[in-house]
Amino acid sequence: MRNIWLTLLILAGLVFADADLFYTEIQGVAGYSSAEDRAVYRSGRADDAMQLNSLGFDYLRKFSGALGDTGTAALQVRAAYNADKAALEGQVYNAYWKNKTPYGDVWLGHNRAAFGLASYWDTHGDLLQPLPMYGFGLDRDWGVGWNQDTLSGGWQAGLTTGSGMPLRADGNWLFTGRMSRGTLSYDNYTIGLSVLAGRTMDSMGHLPDAKLEKIQLAALDAAYNIDNLEHKLELNSGSRAGRPALAGFYRLGVNLLEENRLKLESQYVYTKINLTENYWLGAGAVYRFTSELTGRLLYELETKVNEYKIAAQAYAYF
Repeated sequence: MRNIWLTLLILAGLVFADADLFYTEIQGVAGYSSAEDRAVYRSGRADDAMQLNSLGFDYLRKFSGALGDTGTAALQVRAAYNADKAALEGQVYNAYWKNKTPYGDVWLGHNRAAFGLASYWDTHGDLLQPLPMYGFGLDRDWGVGWNQDTLSGGWQAGLTTGSGMPLRADGNWLFTGRMSRGTLSYDNYTIGLSVLAGRTMDSMGHLPDAKLEKIQLAALDAAYNIDNLEHKLELNSGSRAGRPALAGFYRLGVNLLEENRLKLESQYVYTKINLTENYWLGAGAVYRFTSELTGRLLYELETKVNEYKIAAQAYAYF
């Protein structure tokens, strides 16, 4: 696996260097976990893919015809070092072909799931993470999907494996769908209703021995930007493996300094599966030193057990 991913990174740099859009991504992460009482070189749990010390690339190419754009090819991968396992592992974020049709865009490969904030919010480089990293929903998944923008919002749907970053097909499947009103980049707000149903991994695909479980969720998500404030909210309700499941998420971001170079963030996360409840309070800072180099800090407290973690990240994307 290690040789495959290193070879892929080298070939990508040689072959795609003059393509439409090609970015190199490098990140370094280090922190401390009170639960483990030691230094850690990640921002999440030991079995999470985010964030690890890594090197990767992001390639995007658009295809066009006489009437305009016809499709998009995207490939975004990392070679990440897992210090807990002392091993190099490959991570896939975007790997899809998207085709434009008169009835919307159809994609095939590894792309965003049509559920909640993750359907449009890119957090793959962030230290603070939304609900998918707490076991509710998926950031990206393998399968097929469709989306269509309208004057007032949009529609999305997908039929995927439900395995998340790794591709696994062993009776697992997932349907997601979302309808929304408002476009955040134009209207400064969006609000959406989503559904999710299928048989997925009980650890959302992170572990090779994960078991299948039936999952059904409905979600309300909203994002609203006003002046220098950014609000994001998501509520999930449903069941996992026949047990009631509930989750809530709220993030407040404050943009400061010229060109919003500094952002201060705080968030609250709540999850409940059956009778087991968990609460997290998080705070972070993001500072853009240049257009290519960003620094991030994280503090997160799991209030129920009074355990915390801190992390720092240097992130280069050029």
